[in-house]
Amino acid sequence: MTRVVAIVACVAAVAGCMRLPYVQPAPNGAVISNARLGLYTKEVVTKKDPDTFLADDATICRVSPDLYKSTRLHSMVYCNWQ
Repeated sequence: MTRVVAIVACVAAVAGCMRLPYVQPAPNGAVISNARLGLYTKEVVTKKDPDTFLADDATICRVSPDLYKSTRLHSMVYCNWQ
């Protein structure tokens, strides 16, 4: 019984950490939903040389080279996301 409870708790924890998809299929292509455009604080998921951050909702932010070099992956950045 304890084993079943542990498995159910583990599955619930993993399911709770999953994010909903931001890109949804549409008849005429893909539509990005839930993407917040503009000045927001977001997590930097990927960096593209020389000046671009990519957030988890597929928005990008262009920054100065100094900020690009000093920002670590998975840090939170306040930026004008597009």
